[in-house]
Amino acid sequence: MVAGEPDSVRVKGINGQWMVRVVEGGRLMQQLFNVHIEAEAFAEEERHRLGLPGEPPAVEPVEAKRRGGRER
Repeated sequence: MVAGEPDSVRVKGINGQWMVRVVEGGRLMQQLFNVHIEAEAFAEEERHRLGLPGEPPAVEPVEAKRRGGRER
């Protein structure tokens, strides 16, 4: 239970996977996806089902750049 939190749907990148976090009526449900676009599609379906406004897609994490090396 997530007492007092309004209904919401969020997408977050975690360790190379995508988590969709859905709060509905104070209850929390989380689902993991390996593919970003699948997570976004699921999240959009949940927002539609709950009557929530759409949100822009979650930003994919930027991989750390190598330091000290130059491309030739």
